[in-house]
Amino acid sequence: MSYLHLYFIHRGLYLWLALIGLAIAMVNPKIPLSLNVNNYMFVIDITQSMNVKDMHMNKRPISRLNYALQLISMSLKELPCGTKVSIALFANAEVVPLYVPIEICENFGVIQDTLKHLEWRMAWRGSSHLRLGLIDAGSVSLTLPEPTKIIFLTDGDEAAPLNAITKIDLQPMQGSTSWLLAGIGSQEPSPIPKFNSKDEIIGYWSQYATKIEPSQIVNEDSVGKRDDSIASDPHEYYLSALREEYLKEVVSDINANYVRADLQTKFLAAINKLPSAGNSPAHVETGWIFALISAFFVIADYLPKRKNLLH
Repeated sequence: MSYLHLYFIHRGLYLWLALIGLAIAMVNPKIPLSLNVNNYMFVIDITQSMNVKDMHMNKRPISRLNYALQLISMSLKELPCGTKVSIALFANAEVVPLYVPIEICENFGVIQDTLKHLEWRMAWRGSSHLRLGLIDAGSVSLTLPEPTKIIFLTDGDEAAPLNAITKIDLQPMQGSTSWLLAGIGSQEPSPIPKFNSKDEIIGYWSQYATKIEPSQIVNEDSVGKRDDSIASDPHEYYLSALREEYLKEVVSDINANYVRADLQTKFLAAINKLPSAGNSPAHVETGWIFALISAFFVIADYLPKRKNLLH
């Protein structure tokens, strides 16, 4: 045993160091860090074209809306604890969050219950203006307490149909690199079912009805009473499909990301590839480190004395 080691033991330096370490551990100093933020706001299109049953799950046909809800529900199980999630609805030209992003593990049941109870009748208007909805989603994201990635699930089918007048320029929104547009639906056109207020199908939407602002299940000042008209012949049906090329155009305009969400694995992979929405300040507690150092010095002081007793 070296002279220096004997000197440390004689003077009780190890115990003094252990005492100092414990004092620092009680203060529990914190190191400031900047962490990447992985919070998400899932925006769900609840307009009536999302009622088309052209998706499949467990080999059974399912509406685009129910497919989107189940897709989110399954994907949430793969996100790590600490992730914060918000659920928002899109109809007409607005995005309405149901709550600010909440921690996924502590509130897993709440989020899943929210998804189970969402339906098309929650829409406040029957029209669908995706470009205006994206602008509104950007405004909503600025009001959230932390930087948040936006996952927008939609078929991209606008009503009334987009034209040169209603095509809003999205160039000012460039830089939405942490956004993901997820295309839901088949590229094979299908008629849009029309329901009454009791969620009973009464027919199909006609081409004429979709050329104006489609009415919903409540009175609307800009339209009047709810439109119960239906297409009388198949050749009058308005046919809806996943507007994938249009969604890719929108994604290019705002420098965002696109995925055709026909598989959960593709959807989840696209989410995981998104860059961070920003940085959030965090503080790492270091008290436990100094507590371990104190324990080391106590053991270092005790072991030589134990050896001397044995000899």
